[in-house]
Amino acid sequence: MSSSRDYDVVIVGGGAAGTAAALTLARYTGLRVALLEKQLFDDYRAGETVSSSIFSMLDFLDVGRDLLDGAQLPAFSHAAAWGSAELMSRDAVFSSHGHGLHLDRRRYDAILLEQARLAGVALLRPAQLLQLEHGDPWRLRVASEGQETELTARYLIDCSGKQAAIVRQRKRPIHTEDSLVALYAYYQLAEPQFLPHRTLVETTRHGWYYAAPLPGERVALAFITDADILKRLRLKEPAPWREAAADTSHVRDIVARLPAPCALRHYAIHSRVASLPADENWTAAGDAAACFDPISSLGIGQAMASGIHAARVAEAFLAGDRDMAAGYRRSVFAAFETYLQMRRGFYGAEQRWRDAPFWQRRAAS
Repeated sequence: MSSSRDYDVVIVGGGAAGTAAALTLARYTGLRVALLEKQLFDDYRAGETVSSSIFSMLDFLDVGRDLLDGAQLPAFSHAAAWGSAELMSRDAVFSSHGHGLHLDRRRYDAILLEQARLAGVALLRPAQLLQLEHGDPWRLRVASEGQETELTARYLIDCSGKQAAIVRQRKRPIHTEDSLVALYAYYQLAEPQFLPHRTLVETTRHGWYYAAPLPGERVALAFITDADILKRLRLKEPAPWREAAADTSHVRDIVARLPAPCALRHYAIHSRVASLPADENWTAAGDAAACFDPISSLGIGQAMASGIHAARVAEAFLAGDRDMAAGYRRSVFAAFETYLQMRRGFYGAEQRWRDAPFWQRRAAS
């Protein structure tokens, strides 16, 4: 069976950027909007800790903070052994912005998707994009719930993450800075036990660790390194993973209290930026537009902000205004350049392993 539907804006991807774009359009415009998401969020999703800046965006999107109950824990502090073996802590109580959040990304993304649906966005999920044809309008063929649907869209927003489906389909240039990867171990505690509501970061010769508690008595532990180093260290194997964690000064204290991981997941997180159009009926947001090293903390919050911005670009374009698209394109490049300068400062602060490939590569960038 097949059906046909016409929309003003179709958003490809229902993560943080996609839902922010959909909710912006639903709350503040009269445009007909559809959102395509290929997953049911039944697997683990990386990206857990966000700053308090997320609250203002949730308020803008009219998503009540009470809706996040069960999907978040307060993030009261951040501790890092970066540049020395000494652990330095920064408490949120001393910040005028308040504490951040440790998020269960599966629940968080599902909550925002449901809010978009309730706001009037047509949600197709799980949806497989079978065909994509550029034009005015765009033509899409989608498989969802055993049915093929043909969609038209006057404007498209690519929020498909690192896949960058529309960016690649339109053959836009993509600048890639590195080959960074993250290997995540997820732990489920058998019974409640005390773990501080904080993030922990610790550097090693080959990269750096990140650890954070999650809702539901779970813990996420990630090792950030380059793809070739990860392969050489064989960290995807249980024994090398445990041995590497046990060789740290601070992460080992957490791992010693954890059971065996219930899942290991490998994610490509290389830094890159796409050249977006200023005069075509599409744009991109989130990781489809630009990806950042997680040490920058430009994750979920940056994705949501870019989704909101992309929605305003879509609205302006359909009203005949091309200036906002050009401004958005410039802002993506400017944000990436600022990020690279910030990244150089972060990695330059660690001088203990200047002869190690991971750190040499950052010193030269």
